[in-house]
Amino acid sequence: MKKAKIPKPFIYYEELKYWEKTIFVIYAIITLCIAFSRLFFSEGVRQAVIFMYATLTQAFLYIFLYVSLRNFRSYLIWLCFGAIHIMLYLYFKGDYDLELPNGTASGPLLNTIPLLLLFQLLRFLSREFQKRDFVVPSKGGGPDLIENKELTAADYILFTIYMASLCGLNFLSVHY
Repeated sequence: MKKAKIPKPFIYYEELKYWEKTIFVIYAIITLCIAFSRLFFSEGVRQAVIFMYATLTQAFLYIFLYVSLRNFRSYLIWLCFGAIHIMLYLYFKGDYDLELPNGTASGPLLNTIPLLLLFQLLRFLSREFQKRDFVVPSKGGGPDLIENKELTAADYILFTIYMASLCGLNFLSVHY
């Protein structure tokens, strides 16, 4: 007879997997390139690269790394990257190459920590109401890509809340 899988507590620490460590190293290198972006990119390209760096990070964390973010060790590392994003924002503040008509291309860097906190709030709500961690909807309406779990209406609602927050925060941070 199969043993029932014991659910993990909300906050748990596990050893990082090799692929997670690899992602952290690659992301740290990309972050260094962003910090020294003036050396690598022209003005217009630099605006796009910094904007994409921030917004793609925030989307990919939720869409592809939601299982990894449940491990508090991984989550804390991403919070550290969020703190680095704030430092990068301050470093880029006043950089005229990054100025847009109504704001700055580096504005979305400020949204990483709030979106990581939102992730944990949504995870908590999912565990309270569904009695399980949420999963990210896959294209086509089948089970999620990583854990092969069936989706619920709550998963779609939580996904919509996160994506709307991501878009709204990034819109506001670029325009104000």
